[in-house]
Amino acid sequence: MVMADLSEYHRILVGVDGSRQAKKAYDKAVAVAKRNQSVLIIVSVLSISKLVGLGATQAGFGAVDQTVLDEVKEKMDRLVADYQKQAIQSGVSQVETSVSYGNPKTELAQVLPETFNADLIILGATGLNAVQRMVMGSNASYVVANAQSDVLIVRTAVAGDD
Repeated sequence: MVMADLSEYHRILVGVDGSRQAKKAYDKAVAVAKRNQSVLIIVSVLSISKLVGLGATQAGFGAVDQTVLDEVKEKMDRLVADYQKQAIQSGVSQVETSVSYGNPKTELAQVLPETFNADLIILGATGLNAVQRMVMGSNASYVVANAQSDVLIVRTAVAGDD
């Protein structure tokens, strides 16, 4: 069995959503990118379907308030910008970012890795419980099953972190 040398990864895409699991994935992605002198691509995909019903304006099958969408996107833009700044301060020389709307499963498995030419995708393990995973599936399991590049699912913190 031939093992891939981690130094082969040049463009590392990490998905973040503000969760504790995503923070662990981000921390590991920074460590791998720094060690391999790779480009780090920090992405967040906002799911419209999860935001439907949070406002008062009718749009299609549910209510979507543009103000709510704007607030959620601004919050994620700030989080991604903070992560970018921290990664640079940690020694990652090239950091790209993207915050977009879409289906997180397909965006993380296919669209964003292709757009950014990523050769490694790093995601946090699912935060869903067993019933939610059976009904909806997790983003992580979908990406593992459908991505064309290697995928690392993070369950543990970087050594020394909580």
